[in-house]
Amino acid sequence: MLANTEIPYKAVDRFASTLRTFHEHAGAIASGRAEGDAFTWFLASEYEWEMEMACTWLVESPESRLSDAEKATLSHFLGIMPEVRDAIVAGRKQASDRGLQSAEPEWADWLEIAALPSWNNFTVRTAILLSQLGSPAWNDTHFDADQG
Repeated sequence: MLANTEIPYKAVDRFASTLRTFHEHAGAIASGRAEGDAFTWFLASEYEWEMEMACTWLVESPESRLSDAEKATLSHFLGIMPEVRDAIVAGRKQASDRGLQSAEPEWADWLEIAALPSWNNFTVRTAILLSQLGSPAWNDTHFDADQG
């Protein structure tokens, strides 16, 4: 009897869910706004990590419905993630070592994060990638995986 009993569960489209996560975090990074506020060191690292995990899944999972060209573009984009992650960690440590205190600490954080060259590069590339994810950015040397 038990074998014939249906157990209700919510089906999840992993591809759609992962792509949505990627878009949400990428959109926040491209706009410089996280959850309606400026980025803190913590949020910058969380958003970068979430985006990297989603991007990795979209490139590597057999469930991904992206084209091979889109996967190559995202794979090339993943190449900048370690530099961005390291810059966030180093910047956060330097800020804590200085004991930076402000009435609005998140704004002070955001000014320092925005000053990171790797974060600026990441933001620009993310904005371009978002605008062109549906069709690979063949004419943009930053994203054309064959130009690497």
